[in-house]
This record gives sequence, C-alpha cells and structure tokens, in this order.
Amino acid sequence: MAAGKMRVVPDSIQAAPTGRAKCRGCGSAIAKGELRFGETGPSSYGEGEATSWFHLPCGALMRPEKCLPVLQASTDVSAERDWLLQAARQGVEHERLPRLTRVERASSGRATCRSCRELIAKGEWRFVLQMFEEGRPNPIGTIHASCAQAYFGTSDVLERARRLTPDLGEDDLADLQKALAQQRPGLAKTEGSAADDDSKAHSGAG
Repeated sequence: MAAGKMRVVPDSIQAAPTGRAKCRGCGSAIAKGELRFGETGPSSYGEGEATSWFHLPCGALMRPEKCLPVLQASTDVSAERDWLLQAARQGVEHERLPRLTRVERASSGRATCRSCRELIAKGEWRFVLQMFEEGRPNPIGTIHASCAQAYFGTSDVLERARRLTPDLGEDDLADLQKALAQQRPGLAKTEGSAADDDSKAHSGAG
C-alpha cells in the first residue's frame, strides 16, 4: 500500500460474529449470527476509519442512502429483502423520514412539536427524531403523529413505526393508525428543504 494512503473499507452486510455489538441506530444489541449493516466513516478517535453497526432493518430505515446500494448488491439477504429495499427507497425519497427513531405517547404536555411548533398534549402519540452527525445519532425533538405528512412528506409510516417500536401492541397500532389518518395541514413553519431544517437543528431551534 502506498505511503500516506488509507485502505478504504466499504460499507457491508455481514453476520454478527458475536452478540456484543450494539446497533448505532436503536441502541439494542445485535444478536450473534444476525445480519447487520456496517457503515464506515472517519474514526472519531483519530486517523483511519471506523465501522458503525446497525440491525439490518435499522440500517434500511435510518441510513437508507448508505444501506440501499449495499442491499441491492448483496446476495446474502433473502429474508424480507423486498421490504428492506422498499423501506430504504422510501427513506431516500423522503429525506426527513430516516430521522424517525420510535413512536411513543407524550409523557407530559411540555414538549413542542418540531413541525407545527405547538405543544404535544400528554398522552398524545408523537414521533421521536434524531439526526446523524459525524456518524453519531443526536436527538432533535419530537413531532405530533398527526404532523407526519407535513414534516416527512408522507403519513405512510405505520409499518416503519411498528418496526422501530417493537413493544407496540395491536391496540396501540390501531390507535396510532387513527392518529395518522387525521393529519394536520402543512404550515409555513414546516416548508423548505431538509437542509434548512438541518441548520435549525444545529442552531438549537425546534
């Protein structure tokens, strides 16, 4: 290898050799033998590169622009391949959608919706958001479930929410579906590009 040149490690899909690594997206352990997505990037500890590991569904949902080409080229993925490809393509098409981390009921009435800027009432369904900066996930707030269309550009997120929040029961899913069916109209505060919204996140707005 020529002096001064680093070996570029490609993104990959491979079986986890142990059960010790945690998913960079959801924070849960990746079981031994489970297929996982590896995203490479500059190491935060100095020179060279490091790999961030994701459950394969988390990679498709949260890092679609990196995961999609690896999925398309992989011959190792058979289980749920069509769904994984569809989820990744949807995330590429709607560039704010990969920010969705999980769904939950608001524990208080103090949080402000990142989309409409109104308070989210206690007990109301909300989507928890995060953005990746230098390979690390950073929380950026929450939105009403009823603001999904305005913020993400689509309200077709029920299956995505179910995958990201596996402890949801059937009653929860039915109630969430009702909330998604009652979308708030888009407001001027939600218009503009995701890049505009990114600048607000970095400045602490929302």
